[in-house]
Amino acid sequence: MKLLVCALVLVLVCSHSLKCFTCVNGNCKTATECPESSNFCKTSRTCEEFCVPGVNIYCCQEDLCG
Repeated sequence: MKLLVCALVLVLVCSHSLKCFTCVNGNCKTATECPESSNFCKTSRTCEEFCVPGVNIYCCQEDLCG
């Protein structure tokens, strides 16, 4: 029983969706829960599965970063 409870807690902790700032109706500070497939927030105010940093492009993996 303890193993089942531990497994459930682990699933709940690990299934956290990334939250990024996105642009909605001209407001680019809208906190948005990203799809499960998203691993990065990008400076273009999007949720991304993959992100390659470059000139004026920043990628981060924490909630509401960038």
